[in-house]
Amino acid sequence: MASRIHILPDGLMKRIAAGEVVERPASVAKELIENSLDAGATSITVAVQNAGVDLVQVIDNGEGMSEEDALICCERHATSKISRDEDLEAITTLGFRGEALASIASVSRMRMITMQAGVEEATEVELYGGEIREVLKTAANPGTSIAVKDLFFNVPARRKFLKSPATELRHLILVFRRLAMAYPEIDFRLHVNDEKTQDLRPSGQEERIGSLVAGRRNGSLISFENASGPAVLKGYISRPGEGRRSRDDQFVFLNRRFILNKSITHAVLSAYGSRLPRDEYPVYVLFLEMDPRQFDVNVHPMKIEVRFRDERFLHNMIHRAVGDALSSSRVVPNLQLVTGGGRPHRHKGKMTVDPVDYGQLTLEVQRPVSSGGSESPGRGISGAAAFWQLHNRYILTPIKSGLIIIDQHVAHERILFERVLNARERNGVLSQQLLFPQTVLLSPDDFHTLMEMLPSLQKIGFGIKDFGKFTVVIESVPAEIKTGNERDLLLDIIDEYKNLRHKITDIWEAVASAFACKAAIKSGDPLNLMEMASLMDQLFATREPYFCPHGRPIIINLPLEELDKRFGR
Repeated sequence: MASRIHILPDGLMKRIAAGEVVERPASVAKELIENSLDAGATSITVAVQNAGVDLVQVIDNGEGMSEEDALICCERHATSKISRDEDLEAITTLGFRGEALASIASVSRMRMITMQAGVEEATEVELYGGEIREVLKTAANPGTSIAVKDLFFNVPARRKFLKSPATELRHLILVFRRLAMAYPEIDFRLHVNDEKTQDLRPSGQEERIGSLVAGRRNGSLISFENASGPAVLKGYISRPGEGRRSRDDQFVFLNRRFILNKSITHAVLSAYGSRLPRDEYPVYVLFLEMDPRQFDVNVHPMKIEVRFRDERFLHNMIHRAVGDALSSSRVVPNLQLVTGGGRPHRHKGKMTVDPVDYGQLTLEVQRPVSSGGSESPGRGISGAAAFWQLHNRYILTPIKSGLIIIDQHVAHERILFERVLNARERNGVLSQQLLFPQTVLLSPDDFHTLMEMLPSLQKIGFGIKDFGKFTVVIESVPAEIKTGNERDLLLDIIDEYKNLRHKITDIWEAVASAFACKAAIKSGDPLNLMEMASLMDQLFATREPYFCPHGRPIIINLPLEELDKRFGR
């Protein structure tokens, strides 16, 4: 009986193997650029035609190859980067498997010209479907040029499944952006259909990111650094409210290799938490440096997925570093903080401030000065800090670098939000008994939602009892809110909670956010100087005074330089 099992022909094996590495033209560009980087190139030019299907060419000024190496480099598993089992635990190059050129050559017409420095002639090798057709000597500059033409010409089924030229080009440009971002010291150029679309000169890291991430020039991203245990992290993240509707501009590099990792993504998003407005994704670029023995990059042929030895440590480190950066004053450009000399004091559970103490705000406030040089009172209170309310909506106050504008509603919202979160660890907060308890009839859905929230609401000062038949009685409310509209406030909190529950999984945090939103001072409420001073005092006593729980900015800084420019100074 004839055997049914046989060994595949060599050519067919190469084409099958190519499917693991060469998914689309972008895969070709990635592998060729990575080879150029591993070869020590300081200048790399990429040229593509028809979204890379007709041509992907990469030209570099790297170390080049001898004729012997040029002839063997397109064989499967031919590599100069590893030779022993131990080498797999200390990989420092982008490529190491020896699969890329062999796979690319097997599904294309490839032409390679390479020359080492100090050699008189370059080697030119022509390959057709992975087979060497011609070897010549030619003139060239030191380095390597590889042109890949007619991708998948001998695998029509693979070519048929390519997307539209616009989609394939978008993938290829994304690969170019990732590698150019990771190597800012290298000169990168991109030509698409004979038109130069990118010309990136060597620069600093932040400048290179600004050139490749739309709208992120001039320090619009928050930068931070953190070193802990076996990892060093450097990152650039967007401010809440300045993200994108998609995840397009999210990059993580491990020892300069772009990677995808769900744990790292979760660490960043969870650090933002409720700071992000609805339907917004942050922009971030993270650079991790770790000992190669702490992770395994040999997990997937594309080398884009990595397995870490201690993923929990890495998650916690990134979460903490991003959270610290978002909690710092860097989220408000040009804001200058100073140490205040005074301390807030409490009276019957409420925060008050002595308006003559200029350190209370932890801002270097400048008071109005009269023409005679003496300090003029602010809003009629002698020696008071300078606050002005604009249209009963915004609070203005000068600082050393210009002027800050504070949204009174979201400022109070942040204060209430953190106060409720802090109440979780205490025995609750002060409440005020209503002289006339209010009875509220709820819909079945609202009633069950309220029952879910009730333990949290009771702990923050609400006294609510079930009266039966979807009816509740409000007997008391938190001491800091105005009485008289308890029914509307409860319904508003229920509605806001329902909107937040799909985004905030923690019930207590969702209740805190809903309560803060609906119980805060409203836009349009007039405030006197003492109320404004107290609000500012409480705001800057919070952990994160720059964004409300929904991600809206609390403070906008108007630098003096911008005012000078507007007035033509």
